[in-house]
Amino acid sequence: MKIDLEARPSYGMAVVHLDGDEAFIAESGSMVAMGPQLAVDTRVNGVGSGGLLGWLKAILTALARKFLAGESLFINHYRARTNGQQLMLAPAMVGDVEHLSLEPGRSVKVQATSFLGAGDRVNVQLLWAGLQMLLSREGAFFLDCSGPGPLLINAYGAIHRVEVDGSYVVDTGHLVAFEGDLSWRLRKAGGWKATLLSGEGLVMAFEGRGTLWLQTRNLSTLLSWLTPQLPA
Repeated sequence: MKIDLEARPSYGMAVVHLDGDEAFIAESGSMVAMGPQLAVDTRVNGVGSGGLLGWLKAILTALARKFLAGESLFINHYRARTNGQQLMLAPAMVGDVEHLSLEPGRSVKVQATSFLGAGDRVNVQLLWAGLQMLLSREGAFFLDCSGPGPLLINAYGAIHRVEVDGSYVVDTGHLVAFEGDLSWRLRKAGGWKATLLSGEGLVMAFEGRGTLWLQTRNLSTLLSWLTPQLPA
């Protein structure tokens, strides 16, 4: 499996090259184009294993991902019948795409809306982010993605990587993903005056050592600007 990234950072697209029997999963609606010998199976975006109980578990997990994490209810599973098949994927919003190679034991926490796709061996689990994150309107869950295999993440705007060794503060609307020995807590950007008047709201204060992937634009800010422009 090989992955090329094109048209970055403004209109990022991933081109996934698959050989016979290789498989890739992707967010519903992210496919731009694909080779003729790719089989597509649309599945409930949950974790289930056979039988009625497994199906119900998949449905409940998918509903949690949909309404609490902002993910799609369904996910597409692509498998190559022959060598040399291409799968082109792009996010819904204008912005960047990044390819991370997850070795066994490597885990990356991803904002649910920033997950674009992954190899079919990548394990994707819901990670409770706390009630505070739900109140911040960024979703109550992260996706804990562990290897082995490729992982595609996307952003609104360009993706900027930051290496942290100590303390670092990030606006909740700009976080894409993080990994490493990092703890975090949600807090106000400053005092009550700054929180209410600065437009920054809540931030995530990280402590430890690891890597952050940030997006240069904030979708909530776009919506705040766009909403008053809409006709009543």
